[in-house]
Amino acid sequence: MRALRVTCLHAAVLVGCAANLLVGSAQTSPVRQSPTQSAVSGVAEALRGQRFEEALTLSHAALKQTPQDYRLWTMRGMAHSGVGKLAPALAAYEHALKIAPNYLPALEGAAQVEYQQGSDRAKSYILRVLAQLPADPTSHAMLGVIAYKKKDCAEAVSQFQRAGATLATLPELLTEYGSCLAILDRFEEAIPVLRQVLTIDPQRPGAPYNLALALWDANHADDALATLQPLLDSGADDQDLLTFAADICESKGDTPHAVELLRRAILAHPKAVEAYLQFSSLSYDHASFQVGVNMLNAGLTQLPGEARLYLARAVLYSEMGDFTKATDDFVTVNRLDPNLSIAGAAEGLARSEQHKSKEALASFRVAAKAHPEDAFTQYLLAEALSEEGSPQGSPEYLEAVQAATRAAKLDSKLMAALDLLSTLYLRDGDTQAAIEYCQKALAADPNDQQALFHLTLALRRAGRKDEVPAVLKRLVDSRKAAQSEGSQKKRYKLYEGSVIQPAPTTP
Repeated sequence: MRALRVTCLHAAVLVGCAANLLVGSAQTSPVRQSPTQSAVSGVAEALRGQRFEEALTLSHAALKQTPQDYRLWTMRGMAHSGVGKLAPALAAYEHALKIAPNYLPALEGAAQVEYQQGSDRAKSYILRVLAQLPADPTSHAMLGVIAYKKKDCAEAVSQFQRAGATLATLPELLTEYGSCLAILDRFEEAIPVLRQVLTIDPQRPGAPYNLALALWDANHADDALATLQPLLDSGADDQDLLTFAADICESKGDTPHAVELLRRAILAHPKAVEAYLQFSSLSYDHASFQVGVNMLNAGLTQLPGEARLYLARAVLYSEMGDFTKATDDFVTVNRLDPNLSIAGAAEGLARSEQHKSKEALASFRVAAKAHPEDAFTQYLLAEALSEEGSPQGSPEYLEAVQAATRAAKLDSKLMAALDLLSTLYLRDGDTQAAIEYCQKALAADPNDQQALFHLTLALRRAGRKDEVPAVLKRLVDSRKAAQSEGSQKKRYKLYEGSVIQPAPTTP
């Protein structure tokens, strides 16, 4: 939980600040049954001295005399917060607000407790505070964190900007602010924010990495590498640090240094797949195919069931003209992970965990029935059914084929449906049907890598091996073209508190 308040909501010493507000209000705020000023002052003094149990005792006694005094209820909430009892603290604040709905210290206290507990109600209390204090920086900072947690970076940035100097000494909030700026591709704005994190907390995990990432995405490769260099010189062996630094070096044309860093990452983490894949991509880019194969062979001794390593090796074998070995590896990929796309890890709705759930399947059935002429809705139902892995001939299998076929008829260029049909037929041994749907997909998009991949497997199964080399060449050429059209740089995720992970890629 984040302690954001820099005014009167930061426990301990800051409770005294709120107590001062209460004492000041005693002279101007009318109440139905006002206790003596000495009683209010006594509770406030105990709070300022962090004697929370004493404040609870004093407030309890005073409230017996004046149970409608919202100031005492608010101070009682502060005392409960001081001893870590959030539930009774919130109850006390809410009681105060029943008596005085707009009493600012009680609103702030309730907002802080709900915020600490991660409650959705925190936002409503914060907005009530802002109704009285529209420029309150702490409230805007809290709203920024709430928006960040909901992955609403546009709103988070807006709120963090309104928080102003409140963030200056809070590295965690600055990290969230800088992360959102980077997610919105506002890298130049993210750089000073993330640099501030590193300045005020040089030992903060991930701070150099985040700054380097923003610098690199803003095309300041030299500054990015300089930011990481102290960590590299210290002997740090974090895989993500090393692979990221290798990417920076390669972007600068320093391939030998990139290779050195990747080897270092592989030696430190022999059972982690990312560095092997990156090394194979580097080998591919520099036409050092055998070097890449050798490294992938080493990786497969550590990770014999990793389909992505076989896929990377198949591409290199294809470039070397060894189509027999390439096809063997493609067959192994299909056996280990039939859903692994040649273009990259499957993403989006059709591959989401939500899509794989029983509830999602039921909802897709309802949607497909309600929209029988919508191709994509039919495809989503077919994809969800295919995830069930039902055997050929089963009702679920037939339903999946029917939905996918309907999708393809409704939209002859819906590549996802055509690819799914080729997958289903290939998986279940109907080689001729798989070939036909691969050819339909390629008629719509000659560079459909998934269709080329499946066509390679289907032709091999059909005994048409003389056609395989030409299809493999098209596959590799298509992949190479797609890579050259894409960004030169791999997208990494910002470090947000645990482990930095590069976005999944397939070499």
